[in-house]
Amino acid sequence: MPSTDVMRGFTLIEVVVALAIIAVGMLAVYKTIGDTTNNVGYLRDKSLAAWIADNQITGMRLTGEYPSVDETEGDIDYAGRRWHWVANVSQTPVNGLRRIDVRVRREGDPDASSLVSLAGFVGATATSTGPSPTPWNTGAAGDGPGDEP
Repeated sequence: MPSTDVMRGFTLIEVVVALAIIAVGMLAVYKTIGDTTNNVGYLRDKSLAAWIADNQITGMRLTGEYPSVDETEGDIDYAGRRWHWVANVSQTPVNGLRRIDVRVRREGDPDASSLVSLAGFVGATATSTGPSPTPWNTGAAGDGPGDEP
């Protein structure tokens, strides 16, 4: 019987094709990881900008003053970054009710851009009541209303 020692294995072309397929797959994986990283950063900044806008609206409500129809802006350091906000107060069709629109962007972003635009309302009734006579922040037992010394 003649010996038929046939060498079995991959040819160089098969190895190169397999490496090319693996390389294309790895590029897709790297692109997906990069896109996910960018999205996480964008969503983090968008959440922080929403908090800043909400804080600005709440600050206007808590001043106790009915805001004038005006546009104000400012810069704030928040979460280790610098942010720019613009608040626009406008009169609504309802007397005694004003709308507050706040736009927030990262410092360095174009002026016309904003990550978040948030709207809120404040009424003249809420700002005219003045501070509460109840001592909410005394913290001592027996200092509340109805407690006799």
